[in-house]
Amino acid sequence: MSAPHSRARRRLLGATTGLVVALGALVPATTAATAHPGSDHGGSDHAETTEFDKVPLVTEGLADPFELDVADDGRVVYIQRTGQVVVLDQETLRQTTALDLDYSLDLLQQSDGLLGLTLDDDFTENGWLYLLWSDPDVAKMNLSRFTMGPDDTIDPASEKRLLDFTIWRGEGRANSHMAGSLAMGPDGDLYVATGDNSDPFDQAGYTPIDEREGRRGWDAQGTSANTNDLRGKVLRITPEDDGTYSVPDGNLFAPGTEDTRPEIYGMGFRNPFRITVDPGTGAVLIGDYGPDARVADPLRGPEGQVEFIRMTEPGNHGWPYCHADNQPYIDYDFATGASGEAFDCANPVNDSPNNTGLRELPPSQEPLVWYGYGESAEFPELGTGGAAPMGGPVYRFDPDLDVKTKFPETFDGHWFVSEYARNYYKVLSLDETTGELASIDPFLEGETFVAPFEAEFGPDGSLYIIDFGLGRGAGRGSTNTDAGIYRIDYAADGRRPISQFSADVDSGHEPLTVAFDGGASESPDGLDITYEWDFENDGVVDSTEANPTHTYTERGQFGARLTVTDSEGFTGVSVQKITVGNTRPDVAFGAPFHGGFAELGDTVDYSVDVDDVEDGSTEAGTIDCEQVTVNTQLGHDTHAHPLDNYTGCSGSVFLDPADHGVGQNVYPVLGAGYQDLGADGVPALAGQDVIHLQVRDKEAEFYADSSGVTVADGADARGGRLVTDVDHGDWIAFGPVDLRGIDGLTVGAVRGAADTTVEVRAGSPTGRKLGQVEVPKATGAGQVVSPSLDLKARQGATTLYLVAKSKREPADGANVGLDWLVFHGRGVADATAPVVTAEAGRGAVRAGSPVDLSGSAVAPEGREIVSYQWDLGDGPTADGASVAHAYEQPGRYTARLIATDSEGTRDWTTVELRVSPAKP
Repeated sequence: MSAPHSRARRRLLGATTGLVVALGALVPATTAATAHPGSDHGGSDHAETTEFDKVPLVTEGLADPFELDVADDGRVVYIQRTGQVVVLDQETLRQTTALDLDYSLDLLQQSDGLLGLTLDDDFTENGWLYLLWSDPDVAKMNLSRFTMGPDDTIDPASEKRLLDFTIWRGEGRANSHMAGSLAMGPDGDLYVATGDNSDPFDQAGYTPIDEREGRRGWDAQGTSANTNDLRGKVLRITPEDDGTYSVPDGNLFAPGTEDTRPEIYGMGFRNPFRITVDPGTGAVLIGDYGPDARVADPLRGPEGQVEFIRMTEPGNHGWPYCHADNQPYIDYDFATGASGEAFDCANPVNDSPNNTGLRELPPSQEPLVWYGYGESAEFPELGTGGAAPMGGPVYRFDPDLDVKTKFPETFDGHWFVSEYARNYYKVLSLDETTGELASIDPFLEGETFVAPFEAEFGPDGSLYIIDFGLGRGAGRGSTNTDAGIYRIDYAADGRRPISQFSADVDSGHEPLTVAFDGGASESPDGLDITYEWDFENDGVVDSTEANPTHTYTERGQFGARLTVTDSEGFTGVSVQKITVGNTRPDVAFGAPFHGGFAELGDTVDYSVDVDDVEDGSTEAGTIDCEQVTVNTQLGHDTHAHPLDNYTGCSGSVFLDPADHGVGQNVYPVLGAGYQDLGADGVPALAGQDVIHLQVRDKEAEFYADSSGVTVADGADARGGRLVTDVDHGDWIAFGPVDLRGIDGLTVGAVRGAADTTVEVRAGSPTGRKLGQVEVPKATGAGQVVSPSLDLKARQGATTLYLVAKSKREPADGANVGLDWLVFHGRGVADATAPVVTAEAGRGAVRAGSPVDLSGSAVAPEGREIVSYQWDLGDGPTADGASVAHAYEQPGRYTARLIATDSEGTRDWTTVELRVSPAKP
């Protein structure tokens, strides 16, 4: 991603931008100002209401779209992580693949791939563009300059390698955080963002500082905190015409400083996924990710938080020792499990054996904005939910640019950012003199985004954005659902019509008759619209009907184009591909079931069914199963991390444990894809299927739907939060779920002001009752019980409802709390897991008196049991196979012994306890 372009570049475009400004669909936006808490910032100088068009440029066929830039002549150049550089002509919406690195499935596991793009300031003259890409043969990242020819293609031989650096590919999940964003500064310097290249899944959501031998891929002290390493950094170099680079003055370490790299501008980053450079001030703007702990731990460090950073000078930003507003982590010894002192953010010291740089580091700098999962006390405007910051561009208004759709001057100097997990854009207003934050305002608040991923101001003064969509594009022919590339125009002269249409078929053999339906097109202002259909995108109007039918008699792939025009003369355009001579394959998982249950760490058998008109079917045995791909992903809140790729029509996949810490909303996602063989003169087509699985150990607050309840912080809650205010008739729901292989459920509940029954129902709050548990009235605060029930459910996906019934509750409600759910049974997972047995000591269990709990486990062949933990069912946990525990209150409890093996697979068994009142 490059920074917004210079005014000189914008002026060049003034006479040529008309071809791209008359398209699109409008979205109204309100940018009411919000003063920053605790400061007298006043309000934003934006107009109270403004109107913008969200113009669709690409809405199909995107496979992990990553970064984009816009040339002075209006061409949009974007990259996909899967290895493609693509050029989009905004007038015709035609796309040209300029370069394909043709990455293998093995390389596209985790976050390797084509990660960074920016255009040279003189791109339209010299064709130069810069890419940061994973080397397919050696474990390293390459920063290269390529040259694009006049036909919008790139000769691989044009590469000039500026630099490369080693990465820990294949060492755990170290390649999960690679960053990769590129940006050009106003002085012609090239900025490069690199991730910490450290496995983020083995630290319980805290900081990766594992110094044990053989664990360098789990130690960010060897990367981010290493002054002699280019990872976990923002680099600044000056590209030279001969394909080399020089180091500008003013970086963090002067050339020749021992044990340092002079390219480093900023260090101490975890995953600075998006960077830009303010063309007016040269400030470097960064969105940096943080770890995932939901709650602080005095023995490990602060809760996970993320950052928006504005750098006006070189510096160290603290990771992995400090994060957020310089909250220190604890010097935790992974070998002994002992916690040391908190790190000194003002004087950090790197004494890791994996460090090859300086021992004494520059002081840690605070970010401009920081926040976690819950509502931020400092920045409540950012809301709650998953935390995934995307640093976007700063807008600079050009009064000499004669383009009506450029953003207005009220946005001059303001920083546009987005949130990948919370699906919004915000505008940060800054005091240009002091650099202090003045306000955080909503932008395009009424618009729907699906994983906002990248934003870039073009030379026309419009904002270009990528929606990453859902899923991933790493399989053969796989694409991201609902991904798109859009242009945001200022609608200075009124709202433009929306062009939108559907086709009853998008592929098949000739003659192919397609019924088009343009009924979804409209004028947001209620104006009359007319239709112009160009079925082959050849510039010829073929129909002016709203819902025409067209028969394609020639083989090939055509771009059916609909232009709608309102009575004011404004137009909107959309395009859809129609393939004649080949038929898209149908792909579906035969197993596992969508909504089935499996834990991270389990092994799951799969089968994929493919049916293709030309190639045949898996049932008939005519599909080459080596061309069928299956991928695993770690679902996390609303997004997913790529994990592993497999091939074959059937087999088994391992669901990586990928530990994010207690209380995380993580779950397995599986994708399947098949790209057919194509036909003579007709491109190949792909089909895919994506399913989500449910974890058996689930936080109640991660429900899919609810009525009457709230989610609140709880110091004693398992993940730091729980569902509260559960009164008579209230419910929470989870879905889709498929209960095959599940035979029981334990509910972790906090007793309320009345005896309450929690009913478990299928399909609706009044659907078929599968069972119920009783939560007795509390006799004191914070009393946790864990009653269990047997489940005998029918096959098939459904929505599971937990419905509260407390008919004798007081006027202010029962106020029961629901903290967690544990489902029992293997679900869709196979038997490769510890086999656990447990029992309680003999005799009656009375409140206040210890009960002995003991157990053991047998590991799968070739593995060993590495840990035991008792979840005692009343809040506390205890390590070890045997424990003595006293339940302070009478009630029903389910003690669970969890055994984990050397591959991270865990399973459990339970001991149900009925605790009687203490003897008088």
